[in-house]
Amino acid sequence: MTIEGIQFSFIAVLGLLVILVPLVLLHELGHFITARLVGIRVLEFGLGFPPRAKVLGHDHETEYTLNYLPIGGFVRLEGEEADSDDPRAFGNAPLFKQVIVLVAGVTMNLITAVVLLFIVAWAFNPITAPTITLSSEAGTPARVAGLQDGETLISIDGQPFQTQSVLEFSSADPSGPWRQQLLSHAGQKVELVVANASGTQRTVEVQLRTPDATHQGALGVALGSVVNSPGNPSQAAGLAITGTGRAMSLIAETLGNIVTGFASNPTTAPAGVQGPLGIASDVGHVATQPNALMLLLLFMAVISANLALVNVLPLPALDGGKALIMVLKRIFGVHGVGVVEQWSYVAGFAFLLAFIGWITYFDIVRGGAP
Repeated sequence: MTIEGIQFSFIAVLGLLVILVPLVLLHELGHFITARLVGIRVLEFGLGFPPRAKVLGHDHETEYTLNYLPIGGFVRLEGEEADSDDPRAFGNAPLFKQVIVLVAGVTMNLITAVVLLFIVAWAFNPITAPTITLSSEAGTPARVAGLQDGETLISIDGQPFQTQSVLEFSSADPSGPWRQQLLSHAGQKVELVVANASGTQRTVEVQLRTPDATHQGALGVALGSVVNSPGNPSQAAGLAITGTGRAMSLIAETLGNIVTGFASNPTTAPAGVQGPLGIASDVGHVATQPNALMLLLLFMAVISANLALVNVLPLPALDGGKALIMVLKRIFGVHGVGVVEQWSYVAGFAFLLAFIGWITYFDIVRGGAP
């Protein structure tokens, strides 16, 4: 591996940890706060995963620890993993308190996603704009008319170009309507209004061509990029809420595609899905972009929404599975932590590890490793 490759891998892994660790800690903080509020005894709040490095401190009932594996954190509740006679044990608490504690982590991740998207929408308000990138081809209508790289199309013959917020998370090609509008005037002379990076506008007459097998596109440019625009708090709040909902919807759709894809052909990589290596590689590329801060916040918001949705799945190792077990135990009158329950957690955790390994395999095949 080259020096540049080593540097990229370091940035990618560090960036992933910077994004993932706070999200996991916030998730666990949700469990911690609600457990303390409803009177369930919290034995330990750990930063990182064992083995333990040192004890940071303690209060009247909780020990705060630092652990060697810097990949998140955990909360250890009295009576969560073994039977306990403590009246404040998790297993002895009323069902509604158990469910509140279990869903608190998911709730915290949802709140985090909304807050991060609100910051992005207010501070940056990213939109997809028809920004010009000239093709290398000589004599294109754009070059003949004197259009410049980085200029943004404002209108064509007085018809304004529509922009779209990145926070809408649309799966449609944002440049499609702009290309169609130009193609509808193919072979005609049109009046384009364009703006440079500082916002200064100018009007340009362009003789559009009729595309053929040799010359693609009526203008001879590539269109589309993400640009920042002025934002305001009320608009940002709306975009943050709808954006989180849209992100959750796309994640749910992707999970459904994973299940159907695996059932039909497990040897084929699931479309649009990446494991830890692929995500780390994306983070490394994002960190080198001019608008890295905005993209990383956006990335962090989507991962937080992902954590929220995944954790409500009814798998025993996840919060949704644990809540389901608590409900079933109350329905069938089972108390305490039994062998079946313990093994269900082991099986659920093994399934998650196998799934991560399956996805990571395709990361490596695709060259997604940082």
